Amino acid sequence: MTAYVDALPSDEESCYYAAHLEFRANPHSDAPVSDDALAAVLPHCPHITSAVLGGIRDLSSRTLILLASHADELAHLDIAGCAYVTDLGLKAVATHATALRAINLGRTFSTTDAALAALVRGLPLLEELAMDMLPLVTARATRDVWTYAKRLRRWSLSGCKNVTDSGFPWVPARDALEVAREESSGGRGRHRSWMESLPPLVLPPLYKLHDLRFLDLSHCARLTDAAVLGLVAHAPRISRLNVAGCVELTDRAMHEICKLRDHLSEIDVAGLGRVTDAGVFAIASTCTRLRSVDISFMPRLTDLAIQELATLPRLRRLAAAGLPRVTDQAAFFLAEHARGLAQLHLSFCTRLTLEGVRALLRRLAELEHLSLSGVPALRRRGVSRFSEGHHQHEGHDARKQIHWVFRGEHIRALGAFLEKEEWRKREAERLNILFEPRGDDSRALY
Repeated sequence: MTAYVDALPSDEESCYYAAHLEFRANPHSDAPVSDDALAAVLPHCPHITSAVLGGIRDLSSRTLILLASHADELAHLDIAGCAYVTDLGLKAVATHATALRAINLGRTFSTTDAALAALVRGLPLLEELAMDMLPLVTARATRDVWTYAKRLRRWSLSGCKNVTDSGFPWVPARDALEVAREESSGGRGRHRSWMESLPPLVLPPLYKLHDLRFLDLSHCARLTDAAVLGLVAHAPRISRLNVAGCVELTDRAMHEICKLRDHLSEIDVAGLGRVTDAGVFAIASTCTRLRSVDISFMPRLTDLAIQELATLPRLRRLAAAGLPRVTDQAAFFLAEHARGLAQLHLSFCTRLTLEGVRALLRRLAELEHLSLSGVPALRRRGVSRFSEGHHQHEGHDARKQIHWVFRGEHIRALGAFLEKEEWRKREAERLNILFEPRGDDSRALY
């Protein structure tokens, strides 16, 4: 069996043995193959098992129907960004491509709840579903996913702005939570939309999506703590959870996420302005196998949240960018307790100083990626030359840049530079002479 990348099989024999078609989207060049050209060869390709068609910008439902009806063994389909595909083509996939295990529908903007309902009901082997950025999809579609996609392992619905709590399983604790939220917001008696008036999705207590490991709900801005209660109750083995940009979530949701305990290895809660140190404490103290944490742009967090996360024994990646209350105390604690860190993002933590950065570079021997963009303390001569994307002839204005990302050996080189600078400063104090910061690597005082 043969794979074709940005090309089509040229004769009848090669069509027969073709198993993989891949056309990746490239914004800087024309599409390698047209929709008509693909449609002409698909009836002669009965053994296609994988098709990545995002690079065919004019892909139509007609071509999708041809693929589904002739490729009985199709297991993986990626049509992300194919804006001309409609429900007609997706319903044909649900009818004919019943062996499908993974499908990516991201940014197919015409997709509706009806098409998703047909897919999850007609594809009993479905394990991966990506439905990112679908503006017409509502809670009705997610209810069908919970009900019918029992084998799901990966599910992404990032940016589905019309998905609400009604699309997630109901648990008894939700009633009191929703009443309290309405009272606190003064919403009692207001008109409710049809999406909010859907009957609760009541699943049996023993009904679990035990195979679901990856769930991306990022930027589903209408979701609240009530949705988190339902998903944790019926998907208790999630290991990678992304709720970044779900701005209605509070500490209550963080405490509910704690029930995932040792199953959870990666979590992204960036941009949750209502979450405090207490919510981060709860997760760090119960989900002790976390390897990657993103708490960026959460203005209520302080040094204490980072200090708690630093004690996680398996932590390899920490993103804590845009935290205005974070100081060098957090950097010192990370340097002492998070020795296994490989990636650290502290961009736009404006209260960090060179002393805190130096402590990180001195103690974190396994660090391979360090982001410090927008940290004013780095706006000094000599630092920019170690940054990713630095140009040799930037000139004096290099001190004005705010993009500082350091990788690999450049991290070690930056650490050596700052240590040299510290040594020169102490020598100048010992000799009682004027210290002047410089950008070269010389240890000479003048």
